[in-house]
Amino acid sequence: MGNKKLIWVIIAILVLIVIIVGIVLILDKEGEEPNPIDVQCSFACESNQKTAFCVVERKVTNELITTCDELSKNSLYTEYNVETCPAISCFVQQESDQTCVTGLGGTWKTADANGECVQSGIKIIRKLVSSDNPPIQGQVCCR
Repeated sequence: MGNKKLIWVIIAILVLIVIIVGIVLILDKEGEEPNPIDVQCSFACESNQKTAFCVVERKVTNELITTCDELSKNSLYTEYNVETCPAISCFVQQESDQTCVTGLGGTWKTADANGECVQSGIKIIRKLVSSDNPPIQGQVCCR
């Protein structure tokens, strides 16, 4: 019975060591600082993450929460060293109807004689109805 007791003591010590190592690792990760804002924005640009660069608002200071795009273009924020991203255009073209563009990922086009999309040749996603804008009958949402 002495061997069994010794095995249980060794197992208990190993479990205790694992718990201590786990706690130390967790505490180390909590203390890590996030990357500086210029590094975050540079990564979003280099990895071609349009939403991360143009839309996601980041907490720069307690008083300043804004996007990478704004930080890169506004002369008030030069101290943060965020560079513009020529690979990404944050310009948003407003469409009068968001159903086709945003919801279906297409564009409004005038249908051909067969009622199909002229340029893309891809099937019609949705025909224009009277509640849509632009109110031009005969247009279709094409991809």
